[in-house]
Amino acid sequence: MKRFIIPFLLGWFACLTAVATDNLRIPDLRALSIGGGGVTETPLYNPALLAIREQSTLYANYYNRYSVSELATMSGGFYYLNDILPAGIEITSFGYDEYRESLFRLSAGKQIASKWSLGVAVQYVLLQSELFEESSGRISADVGITYRPVENVLTGLSILHTPAIRTGDRNFDNRHVAPYSIQLGFNWDIINMVLITGSLEHGREENIAGSFGMEYMPFDDFKVRTGIRTAPLRPSFGVGYRFAGINVDVGSVYHSVLGASLGIGLSFSF
Repeated sequence: MKRFIIPFLLGWFACLTAVATDNLRIPDLRALSIGGGGVTETPLYNPALLAIREQSTLYANYYNRYSVSELATMSGGFYYLNDILPAGIEITSFGYDEYRESLFRLSAGKQIASKWSLGVAVQYVLLQSELFEESSGRISADVGITYRPVENVLTGLSILHTPAIRTGDRNFDNRHVAPYSIQLGFNWDIINMVLITGSLEHGREENIAGSFGMEYMPFDDFKVRTGIRTAPLRPSFGVGYRFAGINVDVGSVYHSVLGASLGIGLSFSF
């Protein structure tokens, strides 16, 4: 029975979240908790951010949609900062034994002027399913840029999954695994303890999704986050705590039909 129920559930999930069906590109739990707009928050959405990060980071995330293990996404990566070319590697997996999507990604960023940075990334998305005679995949590229007009404001623009080349089974429509999108966003450090962020995303189906969020640090090393994302409307919240160079982030996103999704992330910066 399970082999029939789970594919149906996956299809239902894709229909209800038609604007953002990229199951593999899940922001880190910090970005997810403040609305999910990652273009100025994580190199996974904008590789140009590698050029302005302050520390190298090793991370791992687990995000479980609606308490269904078959809809969980696991990810891990390493961002290495250096004076020549800051770079990153990311690996992500979504699904279960009979249906699995996997992402392998390499990225690099460079500061090209005092206020500008540029980044590029190449990723391979692999789909393994009993629906296909052979595994299918897609090779695509991302391009991102950041601009800091003043010291406490950062803006970013990224173009994801274009150009793209399909591999493997020709019956596979690769657009359903990794949709093309353009994202524009900002974050604003109002004061040392409060950050406001927002973004707009334009997808392949001519849809526009937006996000808005806030992060507040009531005391040292502890942060409270909240946000909201449109299409469909999904509020989010979370907390983060840092000790001995280790960050622990916990977040939740609520869907009015499917319920709550929970996630936890660990990262070590040095």
